[in-house]
Amino acid sequence: MNRLNKSQKEKVRHFQAITDCNESLAASILRSNNWNLERAIEYVFAEGMEYSNIKPAVLEKIFKEYKDKDEDLVMAEGIGRFCDDLGVDPSDPITLVISRYMAAATMGEYTKDEFFRGFQRLNCDSVSAMKKKLPTLRKELSDDDKFKDTYEYAFGFSREKGQKSLTLDTAIGMWKLLFGIYEWTLCDSWCDFIETNHKKAITKDTWFQLFEFAKQFGDDLSNYDEDGAWPYLIDEFVEWRQEQEGMKA
Repeated sequence: MNRLNKSQKEKVRHFQAITDCNESLAASILRSNNWNLERAIEYVFAEGMEYSNIKPAVLEKIFKEYKDKDEDLVMAEGIGRFCDDLGVDPSDPITLVISRYMAAATMGEYTKDEFFRGFQRLNCDSVSAMKKKLPTLRKELSDDDKFKDTYEYAFGFSREKGQKSLTLDTAIGMWKLLFGIYEWTLCDSWCDFIETNHKKAITKDTWFQLFEFAKQFGDDLSNYDEDGAWPYLIDEFVEWRQEQEGMKA
């Protein structure tokens, strides 16, 4: 903790006393929450985190297996090898679940803190141990609440650095991936509408509300209330969809 100021060190100690996690992880979580102690603690308990006492030296050895030769990061090539060793394709949605446990900020790279965090939260001291947990992690994609966590996490994870919104192409790709699991039958229709009529980046509000919309209405829009508090884009989609259905009738 030598690089931390007095206030930050005190917050780390307080955080450790409450969460019982190690010093390095405490500092990492506080840093990712802008040193807001209350918010960091809420984040931990909201996620239901459990931290292991796996020695950093063990995780350092695993990290070095995949880190970039020039950067202190696991980048695309290393992530590819990591996925190979887990026996999954990099495009498999399970990688989103793993990245969520890491609280990884950016697609295509893992910092050391993020990499360590994922192994600690999953209580894994090896890649083979994590591989054994994949069936359990995959079940999270079938649980509505856990799926929602991954869906909402995917927005920030998929954004380009420094951007508040998600590029249209990326959003459509992620929707098709995620709603392919959730089996929302109007996903292709939604993506067609967005490509044809919107042609702009996707905001966080639209991304989050679309899941609630899909969950509430599925493929039956007959009870949709245009006076509800839905984003205007969803209102326009429902109108467009009803027009499309009317043309088919």
